Amino acid sequence: MRTITRGIVTAGTMIGAVLAGAGTGVAEPAVPSGTYQGTTTAPAGELIWKGKTFQGGTVVNNFAFGLTGLAGTTSQDGNGNTVIDYSPSGLGFLTDRMTPNADGTYTGAVYVGGNQVGSFGLAR
Repeated sequence: MRTITRGIVTAGTMIGAVLAGAGTGVAEPAVPSGTYQGTTTAPAGELIWKGKTFQGGTVVNNFAFGLTGLAGTTSQDGNGNTVIDYSPSGLGFLTDRMTPNADGTYTGAVYVGGNQVGSFGLAR
């Protein structure tokens, strides 16, 4: 009886796992968490901008001399990208879109009014 019960529980667990993942394909990558060092294509940008810190659905940009600012909120776009909306900082025209790389880094682009104006990279 114990073997039958264990088999039913195991089968139920497996079916539940399959159903929970049904229609989702590959799991959506998580929004980054923690502090990442940045590189950018902006002329002299790395002298000023140092990276980003992510925590609980928000992001803050890190600048030279330990300054932080330019806060935004994060979301997923359904294609595995993290989108950063800078509306909370009063800059609703500014967004970032980041794509995760297999090595744990991110490649990103900066958009002003929907037009890409720069790119950046993030690494631990």
